[in-house]
Amino acid sequence: MRLALLTKTLGSIPALGLAAALVLAGAAQAAPATALSTVPVGAASGGGEGLGINQAIRDGEARRSAALSTGAPKPLVPRPEYAALPVYVGKVGDEPVRLRLGPKPDERDSVRGEYTGRGAGVRLLAGEWEDGAFLMEESDDGTRVSGNWEGTIDASGAVRGTWTDAFNPAVVLPFSIRPLGVLVIPPFDMTPNSGVTYAPPPPKSSISGW
Repeated sequence: MRLALLTKTLGSIPALGLAAALVLAGAAQAAPATALSTVPVGAASGGGEGLGINQAIRDGEARRSAALSTGAPKPLVPRPEYAALPVYVGKVGDEPVRLRLGPKPDERDSVRGEYTGRGAGVRLLAGEWEDGAFLMEESDDGTRVSGNWEGTIDASGAVRGTWTDAFNPAVVLPFSIRPLGVLVIPPFDMTPNSGVTYAPPPPKSSISGW
């Protein structure tokens, strides 16, 4: 399963100024950058795309390097465009959470949104599902991945699995979420070819009359 870049959900990140870019380029030449693994917990690293978040991490590090004086990242606030998305509720570990989730535009079997209930502020979300399996990434500052969700979908559309801290993979918590009204993540009944999936409408042709 391949996830789209988290940067599509997090939004564009401002470009660096020339001076800051030169400083970063010099630092990269002085010491080789450490490749951050994007392989899901428990999988062997093998140079694959993993969850497709390397660029989001690099952009986030560059952004923080250009603004070191700002100190620790500020908690995120709810995004207005997510205010009307369907709601899921549940728990991560022992903490109640409330998620707003909706399909990504023009992407099949995918979801984006945000959630609250664990610490201050809001955490952004981006994920995908396939054949009853579910993967999702979160960001607590809009530039870096801070947690990974991996689970399975049942016949009611509820998702259960484990949440892993991206900074300390030893921290693994159980999670369970269920739809509160509108179903976004489709149910999975284990019958071949019978699962309900979300498919966006085909893109409109730029050719007149199509």
